[in-house]
Amino acid sequence: MSRKLGVILTGVGVFFLAVALLARFYAYDRLAVVPLDQDTVSVSEGPDATIFDIASQQEITVDLVSTRNVVGDVEASEEASDELGRDIAVWETLVYTDEPGAEVSPDDPPRSGSHDRVAFDRHTGETVKCCDTFTATTADDRGVEVKDTIGFEGLYFKFPFQTEQKTYQFWDGSLGEAPDIEFQEAETIEGLEVYRFEQQIAPSTVGNITAPAAFFGIDEEGDVTLDRVYSNTRTLWIEPETGVIIRGQEDQLTVAEYQGEEVATLTDVVIGYNPDTVSENVDTYSSLATQLKIVRIWLPIVGGILGLLLLVAGIAMMARQRNRPAHTA
Repeated sequence: MSRKLGVILTGVGVFFLAVALLARFYAYDRLAVVPLDQDTVSVSEGPDATIFDIASQQEITVDLVSTRNVVGDVEASEEASDELGRDIAVWETLVYTDEPGAEVSPDDPPRSGSHDRVAFDRHTGETVKCCDTFTATTADDRGVEVKDTIGFEGLYFKFPFQTEQKTYQFWDGSLGEAPDIEFQEAETIEGLEVYRFEQQIAPSTVGNITAPAAFFGIDEEGDVTLDRVYSNTRTLWIEPETGVIIRGQEDQLTVAEYQGEEVATLTDVVIGYNPDTVSENVDTYSSLATQLKIVRIWLPIVGGILGLLLLVAGIAMMARQRNRPAHTA
């Protein structure tokens, strides 16, 4: 009986060890990837924003709402993964910013908009130069989308799975580059632990504006060329197990300068995810983070310890049975 029980314990021990190894080195790698068929909407709000209104040729104060749609291109993702021999996702994101309740249409374009196509590593979140990526803006009065083929850098949609408390590089569309974004501290949002990162972008000239001098109160005839000077403090709250942005906020300031002198505020706004978007992110990704932790940490630890104990017990029982003297009549 002891030998039979020893065999059973040894078999069960081997099973638990196998489960522990498979969870850590097989199952986790297949769970810790972003989906190809992403389809999400997030909303940010910027109350009491100051913007330059072209129609009235003056600065005005308005509430702004920014809606971001993210959609995955499954076919392009699979093709890129096959060609590059790694897990690649290709997502497109469309962002429209306007006043609350505004209806966006070809005849009534938003105050500003952007459309990006981005390829990135499904595990690390790092952007990849492939797949006809581009960035486009609709920030003119005609709402015409002008595409610019571009190679993105750094992180764009998310941080890596198992985000660390360190400095990363995060894409800024206005600069067209990925400055450092630094870890600040661990916090809690609605009971979920997050890491807060901050990216400081000093005032930088990011483009030019050609407009009638009278628009900006400049005492000259005809058109003048002004510099668009942009600065931003971007704050992101990241769920570290998944690398997902749970909450995002930007403190943006863009001004127009003429011959080194500021002549108008183009945009001055603190805009960030609204409460519904934050709560939805917490509800969605807290459970996923728990699942990943179970597979990455608890299954390997518990399965490994239990498997070793059962294996040792089973081998010991079989050894004692072999060493027991045979009974004689």
